[in-house]
Amino acid sequence: MPALTPNQALPYSIPGDPADVPMAMKNLAERIDVVLDDLEQQAQPRHMAQFLGTVNNTLAGTAASGAMTWQLTDFNTSRDGVQAVAPFTDPATTALTVNRGGFWFIYGTVQANTVPTSANIDELGVEILRNGLATPTLCRHGSHDTTITGVSTFLIDASTGLYLDPGDTVGLRALVRRSSGASSATFGRRSITLLRMTTL
Repeated sequence: MPALTPNQALPYSIPGDPADVPMAMKNLAERIDVVLDDLEQQAQPRHMAQFLGTVNNTLAGTAASGAMTWQLTDFNTSRDGVQAVAPFTDPATTALTVNRGGFWFIYGTVQANTVPTSANIDELGVEILRNGLATPTLCRHGSHDTTITGVSTFLIDASTGLYLDPGDTVGLRALVRRSSGASSATFGRRSITLLRMTTL
């Protein structure tokens, strides 16, 4: 059994090994080929995508939550002929389907419209959905400062890392918490970015 280098496990002969130069060179060349292929795969573009919502999403009446829709694809990279996220054409799309499994970083942001004090809305928020569910619950963020004087919108964002299987979906859900009444809340422009951290 040849000795191996500590970093890339490249084989090399040591004194006392049988003298077989062709076999030693073959083993070294094959291992270098594997290492170079791994490095080439890591250097290829990662699967990543960003989508934009341009149509206002309004939660009317007493609705406490609602999935946000997506209208535009900002970017959606391909690798080996497979896009990061399945393309869509329906402007009412709420769930974005990933094509590759692995560990994904997800970041969503939305502009929420400020509301008058009389609306009795205590919090506006956003959460990241996986397969239609808010899991984990830690990927939720909201603001209780919803009546900012002189400002028409404010930004809410949420981010998380999730292990996803091929075919899993990701999306954003708007949240409204009211102390009373049934005032509507409007969420404006938004984006969601998906970055596959797994290299291969």
